[in-house]
Parts: sequence; structure tokens; C-alpha cells
Amino acid sequence: MKVKALLLGLLLSGAVIAQDNLFTVKDAIDMALKQNLAIQIASSDLEIAKINNDWGNAGGLPTIIGNLSNTEAVSNIDQQLASGNGIKRNNVSNSSFNANIGVSWRVFNGLRVRATKDRFESLEKMGAIALNQQIDQIVFDVLSTYYNLIRLQKQIQATESVIALNEERLKIAKTRLAVGSGAKTDMLQASIDLNEQQVTLQEITTQVAKSKAAMNTILKRPSSEAFITADQHFQIPQINYHDMSEKIDHQNLQLLLAHQEKVKLLAEKKIINAQRIPSITINSTTQLNRSKSRAGFFLTNQSFGPNIGLGLGIPIFNGNIYKTELKVNGIEQKRQDLQIDLIRSEVQRDLYVAFQDYKQAESATTLEEANVKLAEENNMIATERFKKLQSNSIELRQAQLSLIQAQDRFIETQYRAQLAAMTLKFLAGEITKL
Repeated sequence: MKVKALLLGLLLSGAVIAQDNLFTVKDAIDMALKQNLAIQIASSDLEIAKINNDWGNAGGLPTIIGNLSNTEAVSNIDQQLASGNGIKRNNVSNSSFNANIGVSWRVFNGLRVRATKDRFESLEKMGAIALNQQIDQIVFDVLSTYYNLIRLQKQIQATESVIALNEERLKIAKTRLAVGSGAKTDMLQASIDLNEQQVTLQEITTQVAKSKAAMNTILKRPSSEAFITADQHFQIPQINYHDMSEKIDHQNLQLLLAHQEKVKLLAEKKIINAQRIPSITINSTTQLNRSKSRAGFFLTNQSFGPNIGLGLGIPIFNGNIYKTELKVNGIEQKRQDLQIDLIRSEVQRDLYVAFQDYKQAESATTLEEANVKLAEENNMIATERFKKLQSNSIELRQAQLSLIQAQDRFIETQYRAQLAAMTLKFLAGEITKL
């Protein structure tokens, strides 16, 4: 979590990105954390949760309302008093002024305020976990796309070297045909193989353009904007399965979010129970009433002063609504427990599968690296034999195909090992440490 907090700091500090569109892996991650729209949306959701997590919003603070009114009137008065006297006047002006401040504070409601505050705390924590989850996903996407670009660049280099070999083979075939020591079919097959590799190169180049467009979208850049991957090699870390497995319960964000959902349900249960308990409210009003009239029984009438009262609310019957809500909440808690167990089981499964892929790819990488060296040597020997008329084009073509396949497998196993390692880190909540 500390690493994620440091990464989040980039949103405010504005990380310096590599110049001339030359990106390292770290440059790409820094830019994504600073500019990615999904992270900004998740940050806004967390900010809303923080604002809502307030004692006043939970109902723990008093309500104070002030009122002020003034009425002016003109009326006709016709009054008969008990003394026998009477008052009769027309167009008498009178005024009435009223001001008051009312305070209402529910000092006890069955600990509902505390439970509501706990619920807001839970929602804020869920917002923080969701933000970290979005950060982890973006970092994983950046790494996957970046290392895929490295894979494609390596394939381009391998394909270009194969094209060079095919061009040499075509040149030899043409020379042998010209001097009458070779068949035209050898030259034609060399041309076909050369064209095939050139098409392959075009296809890989197109994949590079698509991957860069995907990366630009993550980095909030125009899709067509060019950049260069500064890193040219995979960075496959050493993974210990036991360590990764132990970190799942307290670092896997999906599991942490499910646990926090259970905490929220417990707080909601307390809120429901609180509504079944009597509540006590203190009410106080300080008011000023003043009326004036130019005629009538009272010429001036004014009152001023405070009052205070204590209210007791006792819930008696509400159609068993709270009882029903408690039953539903109990079922939701049981369901959430099952959901937590399901997530834990699925994450453990995914971790195990990813580790098997990692170990297999790691082992295969060593073998495929050796195969590439053998295939290169075999191709060099086959080429020399073909030049000296000691072999035919079929033998040379087979040697070149073996080299192509060995190079492709070597690149793919490296990429699979890299991807499996990233998946393991992602599941263990440590993708930002890769």
C-alpha cells in the first residue's frame, strides 16, 4: 500500500517524463498514473466518499434553524369591551415581528449515529481499495503492453535477420542457376520464402502500431503519437510461490474489497437495530414576538425568551419492516462470506496456474536460448555447404525454418515468463513493485 501511495503522489507532483518520446517502463507507468482517466475517475469516487464520511452527515450534530418574519397591515377595528366601552376605527396600521432560533439534537438513537459513521468509514475504505485496484490494473496494462512491444521489436529484429538470410540464399540460387549448377525451382522457392518473411515483417509492424495506440490510450495521448521503447529486454523477476500465496489474504485487492463489503453489512445491521430502540431528542427555541397597533385592546405586545424540551420516541410497530430488513441483512452477510471464500479460492487457483506457466516458461527459455544458438550454427553450416554445392536448397531451407522457429519460440517463452510473473505480482497485490 505504501508503494501505491507513493505512486499516487505522482498525480499531484507531476512526474518528469522522458524527452523525445523515449519511454522506459517506469516513464510509461509514471505518465499513466498522472494522466490515466480511469484513475482520475476512481480518485473522484474516493474524494466523494471522504466528504460523506462526516459526523454531521451521520446525524451526530445538532440542527440549528433561524427564522425571521415581519408583517405590516392596515385594518378596520370594531371592538366591544367587557367594561361597556367600544373601539371603532378604520385604516389602523399594525405590525407583527417574529424572530426565533431553534435547536434540535438527537442525543441518543440506539447508537445509530456511530453505526452510520462506521458505514461511511467502510465506504471510504472501499473507495481507497477501488482506487488502488484501478492503479494496479493500469500498471498491469502498461507493463503488458510495454513488454508486448518489446516482444514485437525482438520479432522484427529476428525477421529482419531471416530476410537477410533469405536474400543471400536467393542470391546464391540465382548465381547457381546462371552458371547452370542449380535448378530454377531453388530460385523460385527462395523468392517465395523471402516474400513470405517480408509479409510477416509487415504484419508485425502493424501489430506494433496497434500496441502503441493501446499504450497511448492508457497514457491519455493521441493514438497516432509516436514513441520508442527505451527498454529492449525483458525483466523477469524471481518468484517464490509460497511468499506470493501468503500475501493474498492481506494484499489481494479483490479479496480486501470483499472483506470491506462484509464490514459495511455489519454496520448496516447496527443501523437497522438502532431504529428499534427508543430515541431521545433535545429541542430548544429562543424567540422574540412583537406586535404593535395604533388602536385596539393591545397597542404593544412583546414576548421574548428561550424554552427547552426533551422528547422521547418509542418505536412500537412498523409492520415488521425492521425485522424483515434484519433477515435480509443476515442472508446478505452469509452470501458475502460465501463470496469471500469463492474469491479466495479463485485467486489461489489463478496464482497456482500462473506459477505453473511461469516455471514452464522459465525452464523453456533456457532450452530455447540454447536451441537458437544451435539453429544459428546449423544455418551457417548449411549456407556454406549450399555455396560449395555440397547440399541442395531443401537442406538450406530446412535450416532456415529451424532458425525461424527457434527464434520465435525463444521470444515467446520469454514473454510468457514475463507475463506470468506480472500476473503473480498482480494477484499478490505487488504489481507496483515489479
